[in-house]
Amino acid sequence: MSFNLKMEGIIQHNIFTERNIINWNEYKNNIIKNFNNINFTEKIENYVPPYDIQLHVSRPKMRKLLHSSITLNNNIFEDIGYDVYVSREQYDVTHEDVSNFIEECVKILVKKQQLDIFF
Repeated sequence: MSFNLKMEGIIQHNIFTERNIINWNEYKNNIIKNFNNINFTEKIENYVPPYDIQLHVSRPKMRKLLHSSITLNNNIFEDIGYDVYVSREQYDVTHEDVSNFIEECVKILVKKQQLDIFF
């Protein structure tokens, strides 16, 4: 299995372990904590970090993966059809909140992919 598929699985797993949380801030904080604790060299046998600016999982792919995984928390979001999710009535989570959170996660995951290159 390629590095990118293994990394995608690890990213999804780190989100899905938090899917039963009903508080948006706690949900975000736990996912960020999980991402900050990821070590791809420990999780993936024979992991080789990317040697140039290209990533194993590109930023656009990460954004799509993160969005689809984050919004699967049925406690916070509800599916209104055609892969469109909105926050449940009791939550005040906007599309901008989700987008900002995704960008924060992307930054962490880019650093995690490249970490071995610089250190």
